[in-house]
Amino acid sequence: MTPLILAGMALVFLGFAAVLTAAEAAFNFLPRHDAEYAILHSRGTALKRIMAQPVAHMRALRFWRVWFEMASAVAVTALLHSLLDNVWLAGLAATGIMALVGFVIVGVSPRQLGRVHSAEVVRYAAPLIGWLCWVLGPIPGWLVTLGSAVAPGAPADNEAFFSEEEFRELVDRASESDVIEDNEAELIQSVFDFGDTLVRSVMVPRTDILCIDSGSSLHRAMSLFLRSGYSRIPVIGENTDQILGIVYLKDAAAVIHNLAPGEEPPVVDQLAREVRYVPDSKPVSELLRELQKESTHVAIVIDEYGGTAGLVTLEDLIEEIVGEIVDEYDTEAAEAVDLGDGSYRVSAKMSIDDLGELFDLELDDDEVDTVGGLLAKALGRVPIVGSTVAVDGVTLRADRLEGRRNRVSHIIAAAVPKEETDLEDLFDEAESTQQGVPREQAE
Repeated sequence: MTPLILAGMALVFLGFAAVLTAAEAAFNFLPRHDAEYAILHSRGTALKRIMAQPVAHMRALRFWRVWFEMASAVAVTALLHSLLDNVWLAGLAATGIMALVGFVIVGVSPRQLGRVHSAEVVRYAAPLIGWLCWVLGPIPGWLVTLGSAVAPGAPADNEAFFSEEEFRELVDRASESDVIEDNEAELIQSVFDFGDTLVRSVMVPRTDILCIDSGSSLHRAMSLFLRSGYSRIPVIGENTDQILGIVYLKDAAAVIHNLAPGEEPPVVDQLAREVRYVPDSKPVSELLRELQKESTHVAIVIDEYGGTAGLVTLEDLIEEIVGEIVDEYDTEAAEAVDLGDGSYRVSAKMSIDDLGELFDLELDDDEVDTVGGLLAKALGRVPIVGSTVAVDGVTLRADRLEGRRNRVSHIIAAAVPKEETDLEDLFDEAESTQQGVPREQAE
């Protein structure tokens, strides 16, 4: 009878260990909405208590799983010792048998079952786990405290959850093994980075802000709206540090539409809305929640000295998660397109050296590298569609805008007519000659 009792005890202990292993896997992989559904359809309160105190119950579950595995190993060892009458041979055989049986029956199959049917396993195992946790009481907590004292610095209360570093590593492994798509992995990683990003990293710099002067007419504001593509423009006083308000395209269009024939429209100051200020050191995650709550789409960023550092919009914050948002009409065009009349439509990102090669000119600038930078530097302000300037024998005209920030993406470049160039050279030569001769000879 003794061998049969020991065999039955080993099977019972293995069964309990398998059930607890499946329950542990189910709790670790149970989606939140499935957990809420299971709580709503659960008759008892055991599952609610587990969800209210998951760490304590997971400790008790792990403790009992280890106990049942060890108890089954002891029962098998005692069974083999009674049959073989050799303690060393019985111990060696029990070790091999429990390694194989424990790996299959306890280690692999129950975990897969718990992951696949997590909601059902959690619902049926909740009463057992609640009772086992009640039996142990605070003992698992004491053991965790003892383990933390032995290994200082190890996590104590959050071992049931992934840390951020572990989750990032899990996402990378899932992407490498094609469990999730690369773009999905990038989106998850960007969500983690989003919480660590500051406003100064996503704002439109002060030099790129398109403004309108205080006292300007509403018709001038509408012209800027239509040419730039922006729907909100700051109204400034003496300089960019003195922002009086923000005028909205919808407000301006509504006022102009309702004007009586011959009626003069108001100035932009009368339509400007209150400015929302935000420090450049503010995390973008906090700002996103505030803008959503306030139904605001734009804010002025200030630096530590109170001056204007830049401008940030709701789209800028969203782009930090989903990537660059471009207009549906934007297309991937060649860097330079010959328009047939001696002019070229070039990308604003084209280098000034490549632009010089188009017109057999030597363009050299130590401060900027691109055609767009050259245009902005020559203008001395943010270029919009139609902005034109002549630089070193080349005429540059802003042609189109792209992207949420409505920056100049393409520029029309044409050589300055030779007659104008020769006339300028003639004036320069005459001026230098005049400066190089004595006053009496010049007279």
